[in-house]
Amino acid sequence: MAYVYHIDFDIRPGQMSELAIGTSLERILGYLRALLPSQPGHITTRVLRSVDIPDRTHLIVQSMWETWGDLQRHRQSSLAEDKVLTEFQPHVALADLTVHVYEELD
Repeated sequence: MAYVYHIDFDIRPGQMSELAIGTSLERILGYLRALLPSQPGHITTRVLRSVDIPDRTHLIVQSMWETWGDLQRHRQSSLAEDKVLTEFQPHVALADLTVHVYEELD
């Protein structure tokens, strides 16, 4: 059974440029997508943004892990998405950061 570590948050339209190539948020998301595959039990990482909310953009970062132990090790590591995103604190309201853990159903 796989486990998903799900982080989501909003950015305002004026912050959309932060998702452009080479900007702070884009670099952090790219950093996660490049380094997480080296972690034991990592299956995949997805980064999604909404396209249907006119007054903001909702971002979702999901990483999938093979076992519960793999997910727990990830959550304690310095590469946990919520820890890495704190580096972007001036632009992301971390009070709005939501973290959920899901178990894949067979």
